[in-house]
Amino acid sequence: MEDYEGFGASEVLVKNVMSENPLIIKEDEKIKTAANLMSEAKTGSLVVLDSEGELSGILTEMDIVDDLVSQGLDPEKTLVKDIMSYPVHTIESSLPIQKAAETMADLEIRRLPVLEGGEMVGIITENDILEISPTLIDITREYKRIRGPVRNQEYQEPLNRETSGYCESCGVYSERLTLENGRLLCPECE
Repeated sequence: MEDYEGFGASEVLVKNVMSENPLIIKEDEKIKTAANLMSEAKTGSLVVLDSEGELSGILTEMDIVDDLVSQGLDPEKTLVKDIMSYPVHTIESSLPIQKAAETMADLEIRRLPVLEGGEMVGIITENDILEISPTLIDITREYKRIRGPVRNQEYQEPLNRETSGYCESCGVYSERLTLENGRLLCPECE
């Protein structure tokens, strides 16, 4: 773990900035129900539980856009488990937010359910970290970019690398640029 002294990251623990009681949904619910819940709560994600109440995924706005809308699926027939993001990566509540920021940068995710004694007690997001240490997210992303892609230990494959900036083809700003044939391109220009 890198040392970010001076940025407040080594003293602040995940449990001090996480959101308690994250919104949850069962994986067998319809996407229409999930979207309504997200809209009413004005949130961009839901924690997904299986039929036994165990953590099984996270459903984000991008999952709905990328996997439901873009494919023309019916939100009244499609189940949460069909488009949710998984496997779920978690973090212990007693770790410093620096570790949460590093994990998010390495895995290219923006949310981590928080565990304490094996039980989910909350969720920490990039926004939570930005409120405490605005520069930490930038530092960990830049460090990851310099380090290069990491391997997902579970699958032993390189993770897709995305970065933010201006597309080298159309010039539009995007937070989802990928390297294609030596050029950074937005999803529309890939």
